[in-house]
Amino acid sequence: MTTWIGFLLAMVVIVIGANYHLSLALFLGSIILGLYPLGPVGILNQLYVTITTPNTIFLILALGMIPMIGGILQVSGRLEDIINNLRIGKRPFLGATPAFIGLLPIPGGALFSAPLIDKAGEGLAGHIKAGINVWFRHVIYFIYPISYAIIVAADAARLSVFQIIVFQTPFFLFTIILGYFFLLRKDKSEMKYDSEVEIESLVPPMAVLLTAPIVWAVLSYGVGIADHLENIFVMIAVSLSLILAIFLIKGSRKNTLKNAAQEMEPWNFMILVFTLYFFINVFHSSGIEGMIADLEVHGAILLIGFGFLLGFGTGRIMVPASILAPIYIATVGSFSLVAFQAMYVSIFAGYIITPVHPCISISLEYFDGDLSKFLKLMIPMLAISVGVAALLYLLTPMFG
Repeated sequence: MTTWIGFLLAMVVIVIGANYHLSLALFLGSIILGLYPLGPVGILNQLYVTITTPNTIFLILALGMIPMIGGILQVSGRLEDIINNLRIGKRPFLGATPAFIGLLPIPGGALFSAPLIDKAGEGLAGHIKAGINVWFRHVIYFIYPISYAIIVAADAARLSVFQIIVFQTPFFLFTIILGYFFLLRKDKSEMKYDSEVEIESLVPPMAVLLTAPIVWAVLSYGVGIADHLENIFVMIAVSLSLILAIFLIKGSRKNTLKNAAQEMEPWNFMILVFTLYFFINVFHSSGIEGMIADLEVHGAILLIGFGFLLGFGTGRIMVPASILAPIYIATVGSFSLVAFQAMYVSIFAGYIITPVHPCISISLEYFDGDLSKFLKLMIPMLAISVGVAALLYLLTPMFG
């Protein structure tokens, strides 16, 4: 009973604390969870394990470099070069602009893409522009291999990131179709440009964005390495992108790096990943997995019901996935790709409409959009997405 109380208190601390300081909430939640079953010595041991596990260290370093890449591109003006020279038509531009900025975790990224959406989407209602900015910024998380969300979720589920990306690609394309049908279809006007395209300004920063995922894919499936060291490939790939971004800096590299670091605060991302893995290690060692398995909760309730609620409650993808994945493994035994997709989509659905998610409030404020109209626009897309993922999950055992 004491372990259950500790687990429930830890969940309350994490869910509520996520709205204020997520890293601190995860750290306190880990201590509360482990206090009775592990004791102070056991908690310190899991802290030591987290600090000294090579694969975790590689991931912490990699995920600390990613925001620096985004900060360098933003501060140096290279991100704006991409947007200004993308000549792909109005509707593709409206979808691609927030997606490109969504490739890198830039704080306030929704605000950065908002003026571009506003200019290109002249004539569209505010809630539609907000929907475009939010939807297309985040659906890329289904397949982008160096996003925090998919790396941490895959690790928690003990699945390959590459397998997940291949499996979720059709679903990603499905979300693009939904976004087109609900958000872009009726806008048939054309864009007007003030200048000619400059290929020399477009290609270098695009290379920065594409280097990491390409190098990661080549290393992951061209070089053999033990599973417990696989994150070294993520670190190498991201390092190369960072080096290229630094090389392309216009003007003073020292000032640009300083301003990028001040803007992005990459240490906060590193601390977040550390506390997340500390929580996972304490969870695995606490014995709560076996106790949850004895409850025999249906997988659909865990993945879909609790997935949505935790996504909505925390305004995150990583944290709910890190909580649910070990519980599901303890209950069912292993994660299938279709089960992972059901969990990921459900968390995503809660995450993308919660008021806790700053991209929503930023977008609605910027475009002077109506919240109720925004929700009426988003909920059907999310309901269809979750419905399809849930149906696939429930039907797969019947045909497998």
